[in-house]
Amino acid sequence: MSADSMPPPDRVQEAGENAYAKVREAALTGVAVIIPLLITIYVLTAAIGVFEDMLRPVREAMLQADVAPFASTLLIELTAVVLLVAVIFAVGFTASFSYGQKAIAYFDKLVERVPGIGAVYKSFRQMSDVMLESDANNFQEVKLVEYPHEGTYTLGFETTRTPKPLRNAASDDTLRTLFLPLAPNPVMGGFLAHIPEERIMDVDMTVEEGMRAVVTTGVAVAGDDTEGLSQEELSRLTGSDMADALSDDE
Repeated sequence: MSADSMPPPDRVQEAGENAYAKVREAALTGVAVIIPLLITIYVLTAAIGVFEDMLRPVREAMLQADVAPFASTLLIELTAVVLLVAVIFAVGFTASFSYGQKAIAYFDKLVERVPGIGAVYKSFRQMSDVMLESDANNFQEVKLVEYPHEGTYTLGFETTRTPKPLRNAASDDTLRTLFLPLAPNPVMGGFLAHIPEERIMDVDMTVEEGMRAVVTTGVAVAGDDTEGLSQEELSRLTGSDMADALSDDE
């Protein structure tokens, strides 16, 4: 091969950087998919194991009644799964009533007072509350603010007018409350900011379009000619519920 036919060094370096970026992206994506999946499987397995332990006397009685070990084990496992699902629906249904909410709140306080376990339980409880309460309908408008430093802008969602005690403390009656989400999964984190109206810019986007821009890390932006991410890719980044909700808005 002649020297003239060889690719220039800068092109070789660029190809190497692109290959590294693809490998790095694949590794990060794999971690992002596998870790939540493993945690979910572990939690479900542990929960089913609790019910299987509760049903152990039943299994022993079945073995004494000459029921095949395989059949008794399978029956106990299926029963444990059914009981777990029933408990989940029962707790959810109970929580829809005021007395159920009070009972759950009392239970939360009892568990939170347990040393060690209480701190872990409280963290996961707050996380689940955020996931349940986060919804695009809670946002009023899409806004743009200069954050985190001058010359850099962040997409935000106005939630409400800042409460009067906060406006009085800041001596600014024009404060607005904005949620500045983290990409690509806004339900898992973000910043609550109280910003003067003069520093807030209007954006010609719907809440759904703004949320799509966040969860696709800017790929699917309203009015952009970019093809964007598929529903499968949205599901991988944010979870199937949000991906389905966004796809329904199209």
